[in-house]
Amino acid sequence: MFNPNYFRMKKLFFILLAVILITSCESEPEHFTVSGKIKNANGTKLYFVELQKDQLNYLDSIILNDEGNFRFKGNTEIPKFYAIRTSPNNYLSLIINPKEQITIHANIDNLISTAKIDGSQDSKKILELRRHLDHTISQIDSIGLYYQSIIGSRELTQEVKDSLIQLSDTIIAKHKHRTIHFIKENSGSLAGLMALYQQVAPRRYVLDPVEDLHYFELVDSVLQSKYPTSEPVRILSTQVQEAQRQIKAKEMAINRIGIGAQAPEIELPNPDGDTTSLSSLKGKYVLVDFWASWCRPCRVENPHLVNVYEKYHSQGFEIFQVSLDKKKSAWVEAIEKDRLDWIHVSDLKYWNSAPAKLYQVQSIPANFLVDKQGKIIAKNLRGEKLEAELSKIFD
Repeated sequence: MFNPNYFRMKKLFFILLAVILITSCESEPEHFTVSGKIKNANGTKLYFVELQKDQLNYLDSIILNDEGNFRFKGNTEIPKFYAIRTSPNNYLSLIINPKEQITIHANIDNLISTAKIDGSQDSKKILELRRHLDHTISQIDSIGLYYQSIIGSRELTQEVKDSLIQLSDTIIAKHKHRTIHFIKENSGSLAGLMALYQQVAPRRYVLDPVEDLHYFELVDSVLQSKYPTSEPVRILSTQVQEAQRQIKAKEMAINRIGIGAQAPEIELPNPDGDTTSLSSLKGKYVLVDFWASWCRPCRVENPHLVNVYEKYHSQGFEIFQVSLDKKKSAWVEAIEKDRLDWIHVSDLKYWNSAPAKLYQVQSIPANFLVDKQGKIIAKNLRGEKLEAELSKIFD
């Protein structure tokens, strides 16, 4: 039997289905957009770029008119770093997730300080991160300007210098604390990754990849599982692995020259050209001392070494002095002038000296006290401390 209501219901169903599909397409765009308005920008060229490892990938640009409206769009399958910029020093970094619809309102004079962002929580986060960083840098710059203004005046005392350094360190420490909190709260976002690489001055990072490795590892572990194909995430993973390698190597080096470790062998020419080895002195207590003729603190320390050598040499104490000199003449002259009547060796390679690297010597004077079995029993004993240690052994 013909039922007109059935056909009316069926027609209504298809109409509703079409409306749902259209609405669904409108609410789920296939691309992201970055749009908004930049005030006072008439005639200015605004660029839209992707931030890549070693370069900026220019995606689009527009010359702004008096109204300042702009609109960029693109596609991405994972979150990426982008930016809008008018010049190298006037830019606004963004983290764009797939299909985000971002709106930005700002003034052309300073995009960072005037920007208001909607539609991207990650972009909001890195905007606040950048503003805090700029504030910290401004405070440090103010201290630097004040220091420059009082150079040469009576006002610049050592006490003032120390207080300015302490104030600067306090400001940086406070910013570092805030940064660490930010990283913990955003370890699953590229915003947390960006926080790892903040600089308060050229080549002065807020976080150190080795000393603060824990935070790099935290972000890396979360982002690796979420975005394994992301270029910034892969770069972070490579850096984390390198830092882990450095720490392991340093630990091995410390263990190699730590208290109780067997002193690494040293075989080098003496001033006469004959090779002398540290191991040949087993059975004696030996002070392995790193110095140089050009090192003023070393020369000041030499009279103390002369005193303890004269006092304890006959009881089995020896000094094996390794020079970081470059010129043999300067080395030999310093030995004679300071009356250093013990064993001397050098490869005359300055800071490239093989034993200095082997013993992880970062500054001189530096020394290692070795027992009769060739094991390190103390480090960096100078003046009265060296004499007190030798007194325990021989007296």
